Amino acid sequence: MNAAFHRYWTARLISYAGDQIARTALLVAVFDRYGGVAVGLFLLAATVPRLFGPALGALADRFDQRRIIVACDLTQAVLYTAIALLSPSLPVLLALVAAAAVAATTFTPAGRSLLPELVGRDRLGVANARLAVGVNIGFAAGPALGGVLLSTVGLTPTLLVDVATFLVSAALVAGLHPLARRGAAAAEPFRQVLRDGLGVVRHNLVVRAVACGFLMLVTFAALDNVAVVPLVRDGLGAGPVAVGLLTSAYGAGMVAGPLLIARGADRIRTDLILYASLLVLGAGTLLTGVSYAVTLAVAGQALAGAGAGWHNVAADTLVQRHVPSDRLGTVFGTIYLFPYAAEILAYVGGAALLGAVGGRGLLIISGLGVIATLALVRPLLSRALTVERRSPVTAAVV
Repeated sequence: MNAAFHRYWTARLISYAGDQIARTALLVAVFDRYGGVAVGLFLLAATVPRLFGPALGALADRFDQRRIIVACDLTQAVLYTAIALLSPSLPVLLALVAAAAVAATTFTPAGRSLLPELVGRDRLGVANARLAVGVNIGFAAGPALGGVLLSTVGLTPTLLVDVATFLVSAALVAGLHPLARRGAAAAEPFRQVLRDGLGVVRHNLVVRAVACGFLMLVTFAALDNVAVVPLVRDGLGAGPVAVGLLTSAYGAGMVAGPLLIARGADRIRTDLILYASLLVLGAGTLLTGVSYAVTLAVAGQALAGAGAGWHNVAADTLVQRHVPSDRLGTVFGTIYLFPYAAEILAYVGGAALLGAVGGRGLLIISGLGVIATLALVRPLLSRALTVERRSPVTAAVV
């Protein structure tokens, strides 16, 4: 893999770890200062901007993704500096968090659409697997670091650590060579870029298969978040340490899964990685649900995390390979709305089901639902790839 990719990989690892450090510290601080209702408002402020993903993603189709990423990192650095130094009231804090979420939402599709420019389409599988390893290390380690920093040095220094990660990330990405925008989108009005990108989401069969899979998969997989604590408390008779072990095992699996395929991802059919991810994620969740020992439940969560890591690699690679490069930003900004919508469905439905079936039953439903997603995705994706092999130009733009 080339030097530009390694530079970008390092930037993503540092930036994502910083995000998790700040999120954990602010969640705890908001709860301590303002109570549980304020935590809900905080999470809402951090989530609602995700609904603007299509429009914010279209910026990556219209402008240089490198400059967008640098601007987003610097914007978040300024916003979190304000939070750290000014100790704002809750309404101002929520506004600053929402503004930072807008920048983060803009960053995500820009980063995903940048990857083909860095490595070429023939190396996307390996690149996404390696990138997933770095991002998931940040995801797994960031919350723990945030908790440790908050308890030892306080909120302000912890947030300034996050600011430093944004500055380092911006410097690394700024060092990449400017990208030459390819395709017509660079000269099109923004409204047309957004419209054409949404047209790809509606009509591209590969994108449709990935998006439908996301919606069904996350609707069932996110039930895990509702069920784990009740399972540990009531089903396994264990305490908070066991909850932490299960959560950490899932994060470790998300690192280990992509790491296992990082060398050979481009030699394996991407659709087969996607299908395997659903089976492994579902099997791991089922194993957790039927476990009567903490060690077995931990193994189940690690297996489920590996499946989730594979799914992220496969989904991103499929989209990057089968969507025109000048429409990737809008497409990624749109299809990643589906997991957020699915999480809402899962939390509402999971809360209602928990009282009836318990944590163990909810995990079994989750695992079976994830595996059943394969019955939806496989025919959709198989047909999409068959159509593209017969008429690649039509499949990309129709």
